[in-house]
Amino acid sequence: MENKFGIEQFLDLSNYATDERVSRRKNSEVNSQEFFTPYSIVKRMCDKVAPEDWADPDKTFCEPCMGNAQFVLMILYRRIHEYNIDWQTALNTLFALELMQDNIDEGRSRIHELLRNISPDYDPEVADEIMDRNIVCHDFFLWNFDEWRPYTDEEINSDKKLKEYVKKKKK
Repeated sequence: MENKFGIEQFLDLSNYATDERVSRRKNSEVNSQEFFTPYSIVKRMCDKVAPEDWADPDKTFCEPCMGNAQFVLMILYRRIHEYNIDWQTALNTLFALELMQDNIDEGRSRIHELLRNISPDYDPEVADEIMDRNIVCHDFFLWNFDEWRPYTDEEINSDKKLKEYVKKKKK
């Protein structure tokens, strides 16, 4: 049975800048300078990844500025649909950070929708457990990517650039 799910339509952002979404950002305390990447650019960037990387179930992918999950969704789609990696492995080897909690919520919802459409054995509870660990709302400048955790106060205070960043951020 062929899967008729269309990733291009799923990632289409032609009607994305709704009044609600635009006003949410204008009224936010955070000036996020968001740009939601259209499908054509996501595809072009992902086409630059070598096929052997997509196909390697042990390869780790990281999206440090997840936004509404355009790249995360394409990564999952390609690894599952085009390279036959099971959804749990694909999700377990995918990590993402995002500064805005509403984007995290929207991205997770979109990930669930994608997995429902392309993975017959998808389990939403297991997916949530993986996403709780791998998809994090945090400032990526203050994130320890090697250990997948926030920097501690001690680490920040012992690093001149991190300390300056935090000081400027508090102003």
